[in-house]
Amino acid sequence: MAGGIDWNLAAAVLFGLFVLYFLLRVFYKPLRILLRVLLWTIMGGTMIYLYNLFGAGWELDVGLNVISAFVVGVMGLPGLGALVMLKYLLA
Repeated sequence: MAGGIDWNLAAAVLFGLFVLYFLLRVFYKPLRILLRVLLWTIMGGTMIYLYNLFGAGWELDVGLNVISAFVVGVMGLPGLGALVMLKYLLA
């Protein structure tokens, strides 16, 4: 059509925008929580990496995996201390 509006295309675009808006409204909080947990895990992994880097001279290290990174990310330094104590208590 020369110069006319394709109403099927306009309806499809509007429907697509509505579906996108609906999905964003439904999944906003779960995605925000998931991203926050991911950030905590990355920060915990960084803390464990730095602990292993500086503790290598005294043969102090903690295993770096997703679970330990999550624990340290959520609990902070007390979590790192708990992992260190668990390692040496169970060794």
